[in-house]
Amino acid sequence: MSQLFLPGWGAPAALYQPALPASWQALDPPSFAASGGTLAAYRQWVAWELRSRGRSGLGGHSMGAALAILAAADAPELVERLVLVAPAGLPLEKPIRASLRDFVRQLARGDYSRRLAASAGLTAVRAPRAAVGVARQVRRLDLRRECARVRAAGVPATVVGCMSDTLVTSARARTLAEALGARYVELDLAGGHMWMLRAPARFASVVAGA
Repeated sequence: MSQLFLPGWGAPAALYQPALPASWQALDPPSFAASGGTLAAYRQWVAWELRSRGRSGLGGHSMGAALAILAAADAPELVERLVLVAPAGLPLEKPIRASLRDFVRQLARGDYSRRLAASAGLTAVRAPRAAVGVARQVRRLDLRRECARVRAAGVPATVVGCMSDTLVTSARARTLAEALGARYVELDLAGGHMWMLRAPARFASVVAGA
């Protein structure tokens, strides 16, 4: 059975793959340009991956976790379980500019590989309207109805929140976990929304133990 991990907004698979357990594969999503600025394009991509691979474990971070919830709601028979790290899926209040400032601080601190950061930034620069369009759609998501469908289908789920996360706060992560009937894990780690970059071993153990 495949174990697939979906990256967050603008992030490449290579950002997560080194810290994932050996049985997990991070997938590279379509570029913003290829998406046409719609979240629907990413939903279609995940659906295609699941249909081509068969029943799979599905994980994700942030936007990737929201896509995992949507995929499980659309085709629960293809999702063995969910592992959702800082899942988007409830309306977000933190301004985009504040998130960009966090990214600059993380880059200066060395949390990101400059090569990976440049690669991710280039995808947004090449299609800025599409990138912003997808970000705005993710920020407006309210997936509580989809979570109820996933729960009714009996798909087991684990949700991971982090106390230092100011984008997908631990309160939001906990609310989605309750809607899913999921096991909830709360971490007290530095690093905010991207805590896994500073604690890759903890990230691996959380995903493996889900």
